[in-house]
Amino acid sequence: MLMKKIIIWVIGIISITLILYMIIVNPFSDEYKVKNKFKEIGYSDNEISEIMKVIPEEDYNIILKRNYNDSLIDIITASGFKEEKLNEYLDYYEKNSENDIDNIITIVNSDYDLANYPASSLLTKLVNEKYYIDKNVARYLDYGNTHEVSTSKIVSLVNANVDLGFYNYTKETNLNDGNLVLVNKFYYLSGDYEPDDLVSLSGQYNGGVNNKMRKEAAQAFMRMVDAAILDNIIIKNSSAYRSYDYQVKLYNNYVKRDGKDAADIYSARAGFSEHQTGLCTDINVIDSSFEGTEESKWLINNAYKYGFILRFPKGKEDITGYKYEPWHYRYVGQEAAKVIYDNNLTLEEYYAYYVDNN
Repeated sequence: MLMKKIIIWVIGIISITLILYMIIVNPFSDEYKVKNKFKEIGYSDNEISEIMKVIPEEDYNIILKRNYNDSLIDIITASGFKEEKLNEYLDYYEKNSENDIDNIITIVNSDYDLANYPASSLLTKLVNEKYYIDKNVARYLDYGNTHEVSTSKIVSLVNANVDLGFYNYTKETNLNDGNLVLVNKFYYLSGDYEPDDLVSLSGQYNGGVNNKMRKEAAQAFMRMVDAAILDNIIIKNSSAYRSYDYQVKLYNNYVKRDGKDAADIYSARAGFSEHQTGLCTDINVIDSSFEGTEESKWLINNAYKYGFILRFPKGKEDITGYKYEPWHYRYVGQEAAKVIYDNNLTLEEYYAYYVDNN
C-alpha cells in the first residue's frame, strides 16, 4: 500500500512538473522554437534575451538568415541604434566589419547614400558637419586623406571647389540665381553681359567714377548710407559696376605691375569679377587702411541688415581666393545676408549649401 502511494506521489509530481514546464517553457510555442534556432547558430541565452528585448518579432528572420556574429549585440546595444535601420546596419557592417561599431551606427543614421564608402572616423566626423553635402563625399575623403585640416575646413573648402584649384573647371554662372548669382574663380560671366537695370548713385551716396549698381542693390545701398549717417558714420561708393572690358585693362595693369600670381590675389580676371554683376561696391577707401576704422566697424555690424555682406573676409582667404578686403561689400538680399552673417560664412559656402545643393 505504501509503495502505491509513493508511486502515485511520484507520478503526480512528475505530472505537475511536466504541466508547469509546458506552461512556463512551452516547447511547442513559436518563442521557444525561435530561441532554439538562435541557439543553433551560436547565440547565448543572454544574447537571445537582449535580441528579443530590443528587436521586434517580425525582424527575427533578418538575424536568423545571417551568420552568427558577436558584433550584432554591439550593434543593437550601441548608442543611437534605431530598430528600423537594423538591416542597413548589418549590410554596412558586413562591408566594414573591421571598423568601430559607433562609426557604423553614425554613418548609417546620417541617411546619406554611403553604402559604397568604407566606414572610417573621418567619414563619421564628416557626416556630422552642418554643411555636409552628400554629392561631395568622395572629394571630402580625398581631400581629408591628403590634408591635415579639420573636417569643418574640409567641407568648406570642397564645397567652395577649392580642392579643384582656382580657375580650373570653370563654368558660366547661372544668371537665374538673381541676387545670389555667384561670380568667383570658378564661375564667370560672359564678355557681353551687362545688367539691364543699372542705376546711378550720386550725391552723398557716391564718391567714385564707377557709380552704377543694379536697381535693388542701389536702393538698399542708399538706405544703408542713410542709416549710417544717423549714427554719424559716412560711407559712400567708390567703385561699383565695372564692364568686362574695363576689368581686362585693370587686371592687365596689375599683372604688368606685380606679376600674375600676385595680381590674382587681389584682382579678378575679366569675366570672373563680381563687379560685373552690378551687385557689389567698394566703399570709401580701397586700401587696407580702411580696416579698423569706425566706418569699417559699422559696416561689419550693420551691413547685413540691408542685405550686404563683407565679400572677402579675414580668415577666409583660402576659400574666396582673395586677400581680406574690408571695403568690398556685396548685395545678396536681407535673408541670405543674415544667414551668412550669423554663421560666419562666405558667399561660396552659402551658395554651395543653400542654392546649389537644392
